[in-house]
Amino acid sequence: MAETASNNTQPDLEEGEYVLFIGAFPGANGKSFQGIAKRTLDRLKTGKCTIDVVDPVLGNGCVTPTVEGITWIPIKTATNAAFTLGIIQKILDDKTYNATFLSYPNYQSAFAGGFASYTNASHLVIVDEDHPNYRKLMRAADAGLEEPAPDPKATAPVQHYVVIDQATGQPALHTQCDAATIEYEGEVNGVKVRSSFLFLKDNAYEHTMDEYAQITGTSVATMERIAKEFTAHGTRASARLGFGGTATANGTQGVLAYPALNGLIGSDQMTGGCNCYRIGVKTTADGARYKLATVKGKPAVSTKNATYLCRTQKLFSQTDEYKARVAAGEKDPKPKLPWLNVPSTSDNQALVSIVNEYPYRAKILVSWMTNTLQATSGALRDSVIEKLKDPDVVPLHIACDAFIGEHAQLADYIVPDTTPFESFGVVTQEGYWRGQGNTVRWQAKPPSTVELADGRFASFEAFCVDVARACNLPGFGENAIESADGTFYPLNDAADFFLKAVANLAYAIEPVADVSDEDVQLQALDELPASWQDAVTAEEWPKVLNVLSRGGRFWPIETSQKDGRSAYAKEYLVQYYSEKKALNKNPYSGAYPDAALRYVPEDFCDRTPIADVYDEKEWPFRSTNYKPRFRSISMQANSPLMRDLCEKNYLELNLEDAAALGIGDGDIVRITNPTGDIMEGKAMVRAGIARGTFGVAFGYGHRAYGTQDREVDGTLAKGDPAIGAGIHLQTMLDPTLEEGVIYPHVDSDAGSPGRSGGMYRIEKA
Repeated sequence: MAETASNNTQPDLEEGEYVLFIGAFPGANGKSFQGIAKRTLDRLKTGKCTIDVVDPVLGNGCVTPTVEGITWIPIKTATNAAFTLGIIQKILDDKTYNATFLSYPNYQSAFAGGFASYTNASHLVIVDEDHPNYRKLMRAADAGLEEPAPDPKATAPVQHYVVIDQATGQPALHTQCDAATIEYEGEVNGVKVRSSFLFLKDNAYEHTMDEYAQITGTSVATMERIAKEFTAHGTRASARLGFGGTATANGTQGVLAYPALNGLIGSDQMTGGCNCYRIGVKTTADGARYKLATVKGKPAVSTKNATYLCRTQKLFSQTDEYKARVAAGEKDPKPKLPWLNVPSTSDNQALVSIVNEYPYRAKILVSWMTNTLQATSGALRDSVIEKLKDPDVVPLHIACDAFIGEHAQLADYIVPDTTPFESFGVVTQEGYWRGQGNTVRWQAKPPSTVELADGRFASFEAFCVDVARACNLPGFGENAIESADGTFYPLNDAADFFLKAVANLAYAIEPVADVSDEDVQLQALDELPASWQDAVTAEEWPKVLNVLSRGGRFWPIETSQKDGRSAYAKEYLVQYYSEKKALNKNPYSGAYPDAALRYVPEDFCDRTPIADVYDEKEWPFRSTNYKPRFRSISMQANSPLMRDLCEKNYLELNLEDAAALGIGDGDIVRITNPTGDIMEGKAMVRAGIARGTFGVAFGYGHRAYGTQDREVDGTLAKGDPAIGAGIHLQTMLDPTLEEGVIYPHVDSDAGSPGRSGGMYRIEKA
C-alpha cells in the first residue's frame, strides 16, 4: 500500500520513458483521451516513450493497431497481482531493482539521496507467534531501544520502527538510520523478526513463471520483457492502475501491484516517473480570504471511536457487539456482515448494511447524486429493492438528485438538484497534468429547478442550508462564514460559499490581477447575478471575475519540477508490508490476510476461494465491466443522441470462446451466475477480449431514468423503454453468510463491488 501526506501520483506522460497501465485503459476509464494523446503521440512516434496496457478488454481509448509504441496485453480478469508478481520475480532474479533506494528507511534519507519517496522494505516485522505484537512492525520498545523525545511541534505521534543499520549491522530506529538492510531474518532483543521486503520476495516466488503465465493467460516472455523494460529507465518509468481498481473480489491485491513496482525503482514523485497530481491551493478550506473549513460554535463531536454504518475503520473484535457477546459467554462470535478495517468508508457497504439492518438500523437515509443500486453490482435485484421500500427497514429516505434513477425512485422525498451546467464547483486537476491549479465551474444558465419564494432555486445546497437553519445548526444562515480579517458573512445559498472559494483561489500565494474590461465585455460578465457580487467584497469581485473568466487558475507548468522531482513532493511511503492489513483477522475463518502483495484467487467473506464452492468447469467465464464510449453513469450520457449512436450494450465474447460455444456475432446469448441471476443480450464476437472473459459496458439495463410510465399529480408521463435497453451486469451473492443475508460478492479486504471477475456460464439462448 502507498501512503502520502497529501499527494496522489500518476504517470508523468510529459517526460516518462515507459508507462505500464495495469487494469487501466488510457483514454477509456476516466482520463482524457485528448490529454493523453497530446502528451504521448509524438513521443511514442519518435521512440521517446513506450506504453504497455494490461487489460482484459481492448477499449475505446488510446490503444489501437495504428498507434506506434503502445502494446495491449489481454489478461484474465482478477489476475493483476499474479501478473505483477511474475514481473517482480524476474526483477529479483536479475537484481535490477534499485537496492540503494530500497535501503533508505525514511523520507529524509531518501530525499538526500535524490529521491522523493521511500519504502518500508527494511522495516522489521515481528514473526514470533507468542509475542503480543505478533504481525506488527517492530517498535523501539520491542527492540529495547530508547525512543526520542516527542516533537512538541508534531501534529501527530511519530512512530519509530526498527531496522538493521547497514553500517553497524545492529538494530536502529528507522528515523535514526540512513541506510538499512532489506533482507534480514533473525532475532532482535530475543524476538524473531523479518524485514518487510522478504514478505514480497516470498510471495513473488510462490509460483513459477509458467504458473503465473497460466493464471493470467499471458506469457512468460511478456512478463520478462516488461520486467527488463520497467527497470531500464532509472526513475523515468511508472506503473498505474485505473480508478475503481478494487472492483474485483481480490482487487486490493491488484491495487498493491503498482506501488510495489514503482517502489522497486524509486519513481514516485520523480520527473518522468509517477508524478504528483491534483495539486491545488486551499479554496473550500481555510484559504487566503475566507475560513471555509472553520465553523464557529461547532460542537466538540469526534468520530474517532464512531461505528460507521458501512462497518469500516474497525475490526470486529473492536466493536461493542463483539465485546458484549464475549462477556455474555459466547465463544468466538461471528458477525452478521464482515467488518473492513482497510477502507475509510464505502457507499456500497452502507447500502448492504441498510438492507440487512446491521450493525444498526438506518433511521434516516439522505443521499445526494448517487445510484448505489446501479453502481453496486449485484444490488439491483428485487430483494434489495423491496427492503429499501419497506418503511420498517428505512423509515425515511430523502434523495437529492437531478434525475430519478434506480436509487432515487425509492425515496420518500426527492429534492430537485442542479446539473453541472447549473451549479458551482472548485476542484483540483484530474487529468494527466502535473502542474498546480484549480478549475472553476460556475452556472452557465439559471437552474431548471423550482424557484423558491426568496429567489433561490431548489438545489442540494439550498436544501442543506434550509435544514440546518431549521435545526439551528452553526455555520449556516447569518454570520456563518468568517473572513481572514474576522468579519462574518452569511451562508444562505451556493453562491455565498463557492464564490468565496473562488476568492480564496484568486488571492492564493499571490493575488491575480483585476479582470480586464475586454474580458468583461467578451463574456458578458457584467450581466452576472447581483447576488454573486454580493457574496464577496468590492475589492475581491474584479479578481473573482478574472478567475471565472479563465475557468480557474493555473500556475506555470515550468514551476512543477525541481531537481528531478516534483516541486510539490511531500513525504510518500510505499508499504511492502501493511500492518493495518496484517491485523485484519477474518472473524469467520480465523485466517489472517497477506500483508504484502500476493496473488490470492477471488474468495468469499470467510476467505473460501470461490472455486472451492462452485465448479470452474461448470462456471468457466469471468466478467469485465468497463466504461463505454457512448454512455456513462450520468443521465446526461443517456440522451437520445447517445442512444442513437449506441442504443444498447452487448455481451462481448472472445472469437475463440464464441466458436467453441457455437455462438456467432449477433446471436442472443444467456449468461448465468451461480446464484441464479440470468442476463440475456446480443453477442458481440470480437478479438479485443481476453480468453475466458466476457465484456459488459457499464451504464445500461436501467429500470428508471424515464424507462417507466409515471403519474405525477394526476398527470401520466409515458416512459421510454429504449432508455433501459441493454444489460446490467448482475454478480452473484455471497453464499457463505447466514441464511437471509443479502450480500453481493465483493473484495474481502476493502468491500469494493466485484463488478469484474466472478463465475458465469454462457450459452446460446
